[in-house]
Amino acid sequence: MASAQCNSDKFHSKAQANHSVSKVEDAIQRACESAHQKREHNSGFLHQTGEQMLHMAQDAVDGVKNTFGIGTKNNK
Repeated sequence: MASAQCNSDKFHSKAQANHSVSKVEDAIQRACESAHQKREHNSGFLHQTGEQMLHMAQDAVDGVKNTFGIGTKNNK
């Protein structure tokens, strides 16, 4: 009888361990997906910011050119 109880306890412990491992695996998967989404979001944000900086720099160059009369707007 003691052997059956011991086997039952081992089975129960193993089932709990498997459940815990499954929960950890699920948490890791969710963390990976979250990190991937954040990386995509940050990439888009950096690209948009870079585009804005490029436009601002081009506007500054055009402003300087126009000030000195070498811009395309004042060449007429």
